[in-house]
Amino acid sequence: MKPPRTPLLPLLVALALSTAASAAPDARFNLQLFRPSGAPQDLVMVTQSRPLSHLSVSAGPYLSYSINPLSLVPKDGDVGSISLVGNRLQLDVMATVGLFDWAEVGVDLPLVMLQGGQNLEVIGSEGPVESFALGDLRLTGKVAVPGLRRSAEGHGWGSALTFNVSFPTGVQEAFAGDGELTWAPGLVVDYRFESGILLALNGGFWKRPDLVFSGVNMGDMAPFGLGAEVPLLRGSGITALGMVHGAVGLEKEPNQPRQIPAELLIGLRWYSSTGVTFTFGGGLGCGCSLASPNLSFFTSIIWVPAKTREWEAIERFKEPPEPPPPPVDPDGDSVIGEKDRCPTVEGPVENGGCPDSDGDSDGVVDRIDKCPDVPAGTRGKDGCPLARTVGNKIVILEQVNFATDQDVILSESFPVLEEVARVMEVNPKLDRILVEGHTDSRASDTYNLELSKRRAASVKRFLIESGVAAERVCSQGFGRSKPLADNASEEGMALNRR
Repeated sequence: MKPPRTPLLPLLVALALSTAASAAPDARFNLQLFRPSGAPQDLVMVTQSRPLSHLSVSAGPYLSYSINPLSLVPKDGDVGSISLVGNRLQLDVMATVGLFDWAEVGVDLPLVMLQGGQNLEVIGSEGPVESFALGDLRLTGKVAVPGLRRSAEGHGWGSALTFNVSFPTGVQEAFAGDGELTWAPGLVVDYRFESGILLALNGGFWKRPDLVFSGVNMGDMAPFGLGAEVPLLRGSGITALGMVHGAVGLEKEPNQPRQIPAELLIGLRWYSSTGVTFTFGGGLGCGCSLASPNLSFFTSIIWVPAKTREWEAIERFKEPPEPPPPPVDPDGDSVIGEKDRCPTVEGPVENGGCPDSDGDSDGVVDRIDKCPDVPAGTRGKDGCPLARTVGNKIVILEQVNFATDQDVILSESFPVLEEVARVMEVNPKLDRILVEGHTDSRASDTYNLELSKRRAASVKRFLIESGVAAERVCSQGFGRSKPLADNASEEGMALNRR
């Protein structure tokens, strides 16, 4: 049983009164909430924005079955609900054609194949509702909004204007027609993701006759719809559908609830390669109107002729999006495209995909060799030897360290001085070198000068003991007279002690 949705007039509560039979019946209306869209990729009750492809045609039947689509519930609850229409089986024969990839027009011929219900004496007529009836012929139209026309292959936002006109061909006494011409403009906004998922929103206005049935205003309404399509097996053309659709009554009688017939529907769809689209599903009514069914079921077979542009569009939709091509890496060094400076030769990423070079053959590649043109030797560091000639000087890589306030050379500096001796041995043109000693600014000038002389002499003595001829070496101390940096900081003083 439906929950109470609208009270009967006081006349209906007192069913036994003889005046009921003689009362004039209320004007009847088209109770059918299920008004599908005939394009193969529309979401049954929710329209998508893309029109059919140019001169493509779709056609086929929609079959729907609703349980208890029209019932009345007495106000005091003493009498059970009265199912004026307890069930309805309806066939909608539909056809649509696309124009210029910008618009489409269609037609829907509804036929009530079978319906039944209780005696209608409570609304002023004897016997049940007519079981077979013709519905209101409906013409449909859709035009894409400029700037928001989505192509058959495209994704992203889309929008369209829609228009429906229903002609009074239906049998009003059988609740299959409104008895007058009705029309409904609308707007569609949707978004298609690259994955194939579609989200669509519909809204609009529905101009209907201004009539009252059983104390309820069934006039103008604002239809709405929100739907989604989600590919399940995209390559096979199988998708899932879900939608909420309905209409909000724009007018209501005093002390009566506003009518909002609405349904929640879900379904499955198969886009077959033959051009036939099969859709079936069902759902629940919200109970927000006397013309909202408890349950409903639907199925459709929409055919698009093979090899037409719309058939090709559906076949392309079934194809998963191609993954981006893998980056070209012919040398397999993981450096891709323009970043690879040597695209045909393997090389490390750090060297831009080019092989490392070692110009001085010291085992330290040039990109990290601080002395790329000088072999590092057996005791080198960062590609540089501990001592090397630069012009007429011998440059050492590390400072010579002494014991504090003494002229005793620490053993850690022996390798540096041994390398100086070797450089002099292999460079006989260096016939005489001067060993200079320098200090920082701490202590007096006299002390620093004396200390620097003794330390320079210690270096001279070490070189002579290492095989350098005595006449090729001399020494001199300068104390703190020739600083390289400011003595105001520890770093500066460290540089001055040399």
